[in-house]
Amino acid sequence: MTHILTLDLGTTYFKACLFDLRGELAARARRPAIKEAPAPGRCELDPQWFRRTIAELIAEVGRGAGGLAGTAAVAFATQTNSFLLLDRSDRPLTPIILWPDDRARQMADERLQLLSGPALRAATGVPKIGGQFMVAKLLWLRENSPDIWSRTKRICLLSDYLTLWFTGRHAAEAGAAGLTGLLDVHRLSWRPEPCAMLELPSAWLPECVRAGADLGPIRAEAAADLGLPPACRFVVGCLDQYAGAIGAGNIEPGGVSETTGTVLATVRCAERFDADLPPNVFQGPGFAPEIVYQMVFGDVSANLLEAFRNSLPDCPDFEEIVAAAAEIPPGADGLRFDRLAGQPGVAPLFRGLSERHGRGHKVRAILEAVAFALADQVAELCGGVRPAEIRSLGGAARSALWRQIKADVLGCPVTASLCPEPTSLGAAMLAAVALGLGQPAEIVSAWARFGTPANPNPRGYGTGFAGFS
Repeated sequence: MTHILTLDLGTTYFKACLFDLRGELAARARRPAIKEAPAPGRCELDPQWFRRTIAELIAEVGRGAGGLAGTAAVAFATQTNSFLLLDRSDRPLTPIILWPDDRARQMADERLQLLSGPALRAATGVPKIGGQFMVAKLLWLRENSPDIWSRTKRICLLSDYLTLWFTGRHAAEAGAAGLTGLLDVHRLSWRPEPCAMLELPSAWLPECVRAGADLGPIRAEAAADLGLPPACRFVVGCLDQYAGAIGAGNIEPGGVSETTGTVLATVRCAERFDADLPPNVFQGPGFAPEIVYQMVFGDVSANLLEAFRNSLPDCPDFEEIVAAAAEIPPGADGLRFDRLAGQPGVAPLFRGLSERHGRGHKVRAILEAVAFALADQVAELCGGVRPAEIRSLGGAARSALWRQIKADVLGCPVTASLCPEPTSLGAAMLAAVALGLGQPAEIVSAWARFGTPANPNPRGYGTGFAGFS
């Protein structure tokens, strides 16, 4: 066997990658997630489209690597709180309802507050349940689609549906399941109280296993349909943000990684759950009992730069506008991007804008705003203690200027993964451990490769972010 196949079930793109057994990327493919909105606030995927797209992605990476015959294992990285309902024959009763789907917003504040509070956080690591959680939309379906509810026999998160297809087992990864607010992350079992409140039979819910669990060879029918060898094993992956952390080598307590992409997410590795974290922090089980991942996320991210770029008449390349920002000094000559304003559009959010401020100033102000938002997240996760290093992922990690701004603001080195698909690499690492290729620390040491760190320049932003001691 020569390769590991990974499937990244992201919100914006689905990706497939093949890695060789040294952690080198051999082939990759991606498709945009084609979402449907049959009514206002809806955000759905067609299950048949999902299966067809996964099959096409696997075929494409197989062609890129000269075939799939040597595929030793498949593992996933996944979004969470995206789900569908199945009947007794495992036929979909609903579309795949994605986490951004907003149909349950109105009932969220009224009904779900009963499920929130100290008991929720202590058991699940989730601070509060909102309208975009699976729980809210299950409640909506129970009340608005009683015929579907009466025929339901399984609930599958998106990665559970993949697992069922490949293995025939109804199994969920504990980190992804934990962020539904229904799982007791200490026992890895479903909490009876909220299930009773939702009138949710426990038989509908999957078994929960840790990331890296080997579920055995994939089903013969799935192997034949997808062109995979019958001996290919299915290894449970994990939540995409946790997979990115693993791919960035963030597997030791105290390690910190960040992703600046569709959202800004910062992940810290810890050795135990912490009941005294700030209210924004989520916690979830890692690939071993002694590994806990703590996470903060927000929408001040690379999406702001994309929105600004798209607002320009010439819609230039990102490299072009970032190069213009590199000519501007720290502080953008007094221009600030108000990352807390929350109004749609970009132009009204600049503060101190004058005739002397050009395109490069505006881009620099956005890069700095995201860097300070990152510093807020890191300070929350680390209790105000400056980390020794930040591992950087996502499209923004490719920008040397943005890494340098982050390092200057944070006051610590920022290092980017050299792998263009670090989230998929993290899933492949889990599979490598399950295949017996090494212990987690050995695989990470051999497979995770990094560029030259961006070291903080004290002349950039003074002594760095004031939130650190």
